[in-house]
Amino acid sequence: MDNDDREPLSASVLSALTGGPAFTRRDLLRSAAAVGVGAGVGLLLPGVAEAKSKFPIGAAKGSKSKPVSITMWHSMTEANLQTLQKLTAQFQRSQKNVRVNLVGQNSYTDTLTAYTTALSAGTSKLPDVLQWETSLIQLLIDSQSVVPVGSAVAADHYSLGDYVPSMLNYFRVNGTLWAMPFNISSQVLYYDQNVLAKAGLDPTKPPTTLNALRSAAKKIVSSGAAKYGMSLKGAPATFELFMSLGNKTVVNHSNGRKGRATAVTFDDALGRSIFSWWSGMLNDKLAQETAPTGTGVYDNLLAIGSGIAPMTLDTSAALGTILSVLTQKQYANVKLGVGPIPSPGSKPTKAGGVFIGGAGLYIVKKSAAHQDAAWQFIKFLTSPAQQATWAVGTGYVPVRKASLSNPTLSKAWKSVPGYRVPYQQLLSSPVNPACAGYVSGAANQIDTAIQNALAALSNGTPAKQALSQAASAANSAIRSYNQRV
Repeated sequence: MDNDDREPLSASVLSALTGGPAFTRRDLLRSAAAVGVGAGVGLLLPGVAEAKSKFPIGAAKGSKSKPVSITMWHSMTEANLQTLQKLTAQFQRSQKNVRVNLVGQNSYTDTLTAYTTALSAGTSKLPDVLQWETSLIQLLIDSQSVVPVGSAVAADHYSLGDYVPSMLNYFRVNGTLWAMPFNISSQVLYYDQNVLAKAGLDPTKPPTTLNALRSAAKKIVSSGAAKYGMSLKGAPATFELFMSLGNKTVVNHSNGRKGRATAVTFDDALGRSIFSWWSGMLNDKLAQETAPTGTGVYDNLLAIGSGIAPMTLDTSAALGTILSVLTQKQYANVKLGVGPIPSPGSKPTKAGGVFIGGAGLYIVKKSAAHQDAAWQFIKFLTSPAQQATWAVGTGYVPVRKASLSNPTLSKAWKSVPGYRVPYQQLLSSPVNPACAGYVSGAANQIDTAIQNALAALSNGTPAKQALSQAASAANSAIRSYNQRV
């Protein structure tokens, strides 16, 4: 399974790319020159000039040397890789102008390392199509090495009407569409229906708010149905999702989408209430803390199987793996339920919603023929039929609404209704800055600050103090990044 929901990068990579001299303004400009941006051009605010550039539609078909060979860097493994290979083979059979070479990078962290290294080695070392983790969009924009997909959309008169709005909105920064959504997921509530029923709860009606989640956990523990009501995985994305569900941003300037973010906004009344709830769940032994990374990253899911804690929050991209594991005899007593991620208020906020996890597809600055070839492949991968195949083969949600009428997808979702939950959650999310998710070149350091603060709660740090410390560390990281670019 690929890393899907903002896993913090290793310390060495962070130091090289976002916290040390390897990622300075000079280096960015040098990298930009290497991919065809004129020397001396300053970094642009996201989308100011790039959106006006013309895109070479038809250049691949008109190329003197056909087929045009392009490379896609991806981070798919196992079933996800097999499905991507299947779709790529279909694309190559469907036309004669483009040939695609898939190059796996094992993880998003490896992709970031390889891409940053290639930036200094010239255009020939870069891929043509890049699968890039959602949370790192600002780093890629600042590299000036990609062509906004919006330019291709405009030049091709390509309709975006069938795409799920919230999925597109994540990749829009300052009005420019930088990438096409591809492997998309969202966090959901996983629970064992049998344990909830044993505790006297209705397993067909999972908790929809944090207050209701606390009440359910308390009933599970007091009834003796399980030791804990749930596992709380200390992932920063969970806190950030609670903020968006409450229609609140994580950073200023409309979550960094109408200008470069200069400070965090999460140290507010909603942020404090979320930290207070989290702290209360741990202190009252209604939830156990589990690790967001490393060897214990699946402990929250294993706790459902073992009966220690019947509820948890995690990425929907794990659903296929979970269902596969549950077919094994040692988990025969578990009846999996999947519900939307609960809202932080006493009732769901009307303007609140979720942002996406996963990755998008970018067009790298290359020759006209290569850019057009990359666009043709991206269009194919995100078409309704291919997105249906992708969803069935991987468990990711389709980015196209028309995919739902595909018989194969309809059958698969009917047999496993849980697959529909993250899609409906994203479909119902409004298009606004909070639900778009935040954008910052210091995203990984902001996430690390939040993760450290959540971990501090289990060590007795008061909720207000932990959140304040997270905000201070995050603001320092933002200032440092902005000074370098």
